[in-house]
This record gives sequence, C-alpha cells and structure tokens, in this order.
Amino acid sequence: MLLLDKTGTITLGNRQASEFIPMPGVGEADLAEAAQLSSLADETPEGRSIVVLAKQYGIREHDLASSDAQFVPFSATTRMSGVDLDGQQLRKGAGDAIIDFVKHEGGQAPPELAVQLDRIGREGGTPLAVARNSQILGVVYLKDTIKLGMRERFDQLRAMGISTVMITGDNRLTAAKIAEESGVDDFLAEATPEAKLALIKQQQADGKLVAMTGDGTTTPRR
Repeated sequence: MLLLDKTGTITLGNRQASEFIPMPGVGEADLAEAAQLSSLADETPEGRSIVVLAKQYGIREHDLASSDAQFVPFSATTRMSGVDLDGQQLRKGAGDAIIDFVKHEGGQAPPELAVQLDRIGREGGTPLAVARNSQILGVVYLKDTIKLGMRERFDQLRAMGISTVMITGDNRLTAAKIAEESGVDDFLAEATPEAKLALIKQQQADGKLVAMTGDGTTTPRR
C-alpha cells in the first residue's frame, strides 16, 4: 500500500487565492483587507497569494512591525491562523474551525457560508473562511491543479497490486473531488499528523507493507 500526501505530490502544490467571496452585507474590500491582515505572517505560497490578490482590491500591504499586533500561527490542531490587532481578532482557516471560533465569540455562521464551502469543495478547490471577532466575513477560494499523468501512474500501481490512499488536511468534499480526478483508490480527509500515523499503524497491524511519500512522510517500520 502506498500512502500519498495530496499537496505537492498528487497536485502541483501551488494553491493560489483566486477569489474573495463575501457574505451578505460584507463588502469585497472589507473581506480582502481582513484576509490580507490575517495572512501577513503566513509565508506559505497560499498566504502570499492572498496578500497579492488583496492588492487588486486597492488594499495596501500593512506594515505591522511597529504595532502591537499579535500573530497567531497556523497549527494542525486549530487549523486556522491570524492576528490580534487593535481589539480585533482576525482569523482565516478551515470552514468548520472558523465556525467554531465565531460561535465561541458569540456569533453564528450565515447560511450562505455552507453553500460556498460546499461549492468550492465540489469543484476541487480549497475554501478558507475569514472572520473578524464574532462575524464571518467570507471565503477565500484557493485553487490547485492535479499533476499530469497521475491517473495513469495509479493505474500502473494498481496493476502491480499496490493500492493508493491520498491523505490530506482538506475537507471531505475537496478530498473526494481530487481523489476522483486523480484516480487514487481511497482517501483520508481532514487528516492531522496523528491521523496519518494512526492509519499507517492500522494498515501494518493488518499485515500490509506500507510506504508513504510526500512532505508529510513518516518512516514506518513493519
């Protein structure tokens, strides 16, 4: 069995922000600025692409070095990141993580949010929700591309008796779409590093020889 990380292994790994989708009553520029501020400390290609996209809405890049900004780094546990600035808590991350954050602050997710999260996921994109304190402002649409020839490679592995499982932190809808288009046998969505290791141990306990590839690689022993 071959376990594969999605981003950079099955896909090109250069997910880029392509669209800001505001919730009702929220302006695109307001969403763009909040998304940009929450991404200033994010040095990933995705984070930088959000800052670049925000400039198309006339949002200048803020310099927070001399302010009292408190950056909140991304973690696999919280699945979100952001910044606390001038009494505002700005966050961006997985839809369910942002929904929980807003609820904790006394707010509620608008019904339009689920519609957009589902749409982006079914299209194979990655949605990032953006919130300010107790309000969800909107969604950032991240796009990625499957590498050429992946389906044919997985067909060859299948013919050799090797099954393939894609492992990703993306939500189930996005993971299912990428899995279908790439041709892997199965997938694990919303995976944490602990979940990856648990899957490896489970497969090994079933007597299977397991290999893993990608930047989330763990060295398993049988």
